[in-house]
Amino acid sequence: MYVPDKIQEIEILMRITMKQLKFIQHSFIILTLFSISLFISCNKDEDKLPDTGAVKIISLTATDTVLKAWYDTTDIKVVATGDSLKYKWECNHGTLHGSGITVKYMAGECCVGLNTITCTVFNDSSSVSKDINIRITSYFEH
Repeated sequence: MYVPDKIQEIEILMRITMKQLKFIQHSFIILTLFSISLFISCNKDEDKLPDTGAVKIISLTATDTVLKAWYDTTDIKVVATGDSLKYKWECNHGTLHGSGITVKYMAGECCVGLNTITCTVFNDSSSVSKDINIRITSYFEH
């Protein structure tokens, strides 16, 4: 083995290693810059997003939550936000009168117990429902 040949071989390997190191450094810099630009471009400014008309129920309330069968009634009102709102009311027992943001609820003796009234508020882009419970007591209880 001739020493100058070994030195030449080591120099060649060092040049290759230095080229690889520079390539890795440049790749790291490019990857870092790309990541930063991607992060900045994907960062959303909440104040600038358009209103999508999403529906949100603020409250669902009743003037009374305990009613005597055949005798008492209660007004149930929903407060909601969103564009072009529509309302759908349902109950598992009893009767609802009215439409829109306020309905009147009443129930007979066959509905004694805890009853659920559901209000669904919706528009073309979303829908949300909320329940309220009304207790019906027997007309014959003192």
